[in-house]
Amino acid sequence: MSFTKQSRYLDNTMISTYKECPRKYLMRHVLGWTTDGGGQKPPALVFGSSWHAGMDQMWGAGKDESIENRVDLAMEGFRKQWEEDNYTFELSMEQQDDLGARTPGTAHEMFYSYSTQRDRMIRECTVLGIEQPMAIPFPGLDDTWYVGKLDKVVEYNGIHVLEHKTTTLYRIKGHFDNDYLESWNAASQVKGYQMMGSIHYPKLQDVWVDCSLVHKKVHDAFKFVPVAHEWSLLQEWITDTKRWIVAIQDETKEYEKYWNLEAGTFRRNDDNCYGKESKCPFVKICSTCSDPTKLSEVPAGY
Repeated sequence: MSFTKQSRYLDNTMISTYKECPRKYLMRHVLGWTTDGGGQKPPALVFGSSWHAGMDQMWGAGKDESIENRVDLAMEGFRKQWEEDNYTFELSMEQQDDLGARTPGTAHEMFYSYSTQRDRMIRECTVLGIEQPMAIPFPGLDDTWYVGKLDKVVEYNGIHVLEHKTTTLYRIKGHFDNDYLESWNAASQVKGYQMMGSIHYPKLQDVWVDCSLVHKKVHDAFKFVPVAHEWSLLQEWITDTKRWIVAIQDETKEYEKYWNLEAGTFRRNDDNCYGKESKCPFVKICSTCSDPTKLSEVPAGY
């Protein structure tokens, strides 16, 4: 089975966006609007994607690279992504204050500590994949695919998926917020990665969520959260995800009958306009327009 022009595909981001707010899903994944053309992405998103880019370079470096060389390579990857997202690498004092802990300087300190702490693992493991694209036909749905990328797949006393995550949720005791760490055991994304990884790597043991704390003063807090779900929980994930995919597909078909929202499709979830890290990028549109599909052109800044 392979992709065709008629194939439908969804990833965790698309499904999570629909769960969060169907109207947001419409603007981002049906109308294709983004904020890339105007303004800047939220700092949390930019720092996270830049950290991922640095991790790709660090884990992709040769096993014999020194700690310092791995850090230099990681910072090159970080800087490239950081500047692609229209952020200035050399920051003024005012810019540093605005960004808080999420700065290139913090990243450099974190990369050094990370490279030091993970030195033995990086030297001894076998990297099987970096940003490895995955696609599986979704059970019970015709020509519908669940797609994604695995941050890293490594062999180190077994085969593991590494999923890099950054957080600013700091606690004095243990550095990390316990609820944050425990949340990964219930995360749909992790279950999906375990499912995809197990199909492509039958001997996969688990997913290691590679948590990194972003803090102005604490630069050495890293923790693996191993997650391995029993088959019954993965079956539950399949059932639940299938229902969400069907809901998205049905609502899209209904929208395509009229090409507007008069039938009540893609409703807004007003409770999710403002999150812990940032507000929805489309909140300005929703606050001034009841049906964005009727706009004659893409709003300024999108």
